[in-house]
Amino acid sequence: MRKVFLAIPALLLLMALVLFGCGKQPGGNTSNTSTPAGTVQMTGNNFVQHSVTIKAGQAVHFDDSNGGLHIICLGKDQVCDKTAQGPQEVMGDGFTIQPGQTKDVVFPTAGTYQITCSVHPDMNLTVTVQ
Repeated sequence: MRKVFLAIPALLLLMALVLFGCGKQPGGNTSNTSTPAGTVQMTGNNFVQHSVTIKAGQAVHFDDSNGGLHIICLGKDQVCDKTAQGPQEVMGDGFTIQPGQTKDVVFPTAGTYQITCSVHPDMNLTVTVQ
């Protein structure tokens, strides 16, 4: 009988945590509607942002939710610079991103990186890593 009385408060506490959320403040914003600093959105043929600044070790979040097929690489004006150094994902021929996809690329080293899409003219992005 004593075990039942001990189990009831534990069960009530568990139910309260599930219903009200562990650690959430009442009335607080539970959804993040702002765009993270490292997010770069793409349309069918351009980057919405032309530059982004992040800290070393952070990622740029490439968001092709509203876009088309893109090949993202280090370079400028539709030309991949195969000698440029940076994160492995964007070196050489870079990476392909399909409509509806996202991809995070971590920039571990401070510097300024020129990013382009080898498919679309004038689709350029400057990533500044502090």
